Amino acid sequence: MWELANRTKYAAERTWVQDTDGVKHWVVAVRATFDIAADGSYSVAAEQTPPLLLPKYRGEDGKSSLEYEADMIASKPGTDLYVNGHAIAANGIPTTKTTVGLRVAGRMKVLEVIGDRKYERDVGGQVVASHPLPFVKLPLVYERGFGGFDAEDPDPARQQLFAPNPVGTGVATSRGRLLGKPVANIEFPGAAPGSKGAAGFGAVCSYWTPRIKYGGTYDAKWLTERKPLLPVDFDPRFFLCAPVDQQFVPHLRGGERIEVAGMSTSGALAFDLPRIALGFETIIDGKSKHHKGELQTVIVEPDHPRVIMVWQTMLRCHHEMDFLDRTIIRQKEYVG
Repeated sequence: MWELANRTKYAAERTWVQDTDGVKHWVVAVRATFDIAADGSYSVAAEQTPPLLLPKYRGEDGKSSLEYEADMIASKPGTDLYVNGHAIAANGIPTTKTTVGLRVAGRMKVLEVIGDRKYERDVGGQVVASHPLPFVKLPLVYERGFGGFDAEDPDPARQQLFAPNPVGTGVATSRGRLLGKPVANIEFPGAAPGSKGAAGFGAVCSYWTPRIKYGGTYDAKWLTERKPLLPVDFDPRFFLCAPVDQQFVPHLRGGERIEVAGMSTSGALAFDLPRIALGFETIIDGKSKHHKGELQTVIVEPDHPRVIMVWQTMLRCHHEMDFLDRTIIRQKEYVG
């Protein structure tokens, strides 16, 4: 009962989820990892990691940026595409500033990366950023972007939080409190720090904005009338974890061109997203149901280089869950 017959080369997992009405859905996710060659061709990676049941943080859970969001969740209304990597100086020559870019299906995003700095006082006594130090490789994580949470004052009204990126640096209740602290390394070119939200290519935590606003209202009415169900105003966009400008609605299908600049020793990485077609057949009370999956997540990791793709299918079977035997997963011929 509730088994998987995975006949692909990739890793798969299953679970049950409930929608806002409490209806149970059978969720199956397939996570595939592909190595990317210098010429843009791809091959199935030797190591295939399973779909994640829980988010994976870079440090302490809930107090650091996300490395990977969970895969075993309800369906997303589009495809998330995010990048885990580093800014790398051209030709390995140390630099104090460089740019990194991501282009997907013609959509372009560019960030500026500056070497390590600290807040100090200038000759006039003003708190300013020091001169940047040269670097060859710098992690593209939200801890290196503008943001933060200054909670040192016991009075919550006097605390300051940058909701798009609470783990960043540069936020304080007064300029003087910044002295000796690091200045953000990652910025949007030509924009004031924080004016365009969190600067980064990585996954956004569920309790950061803008994701948190889609989570619904958990008030007294919810406590008395709906708990433990999701609020009636819950929006499935909550499940989308990539920065808004890296979300794709409708879903990506494979074959889209991806180009990453300034994040690899070769200077640029370009490839077409693998075209993979998966078929799902679920046996319930001896009867077969055929259903399809959507490409929910794409994770580009130039350090390796590799790309991780996660497909998911969600089948409503509330009254049939006790009779669900198994789901068979097959790779089919791709039809564009």
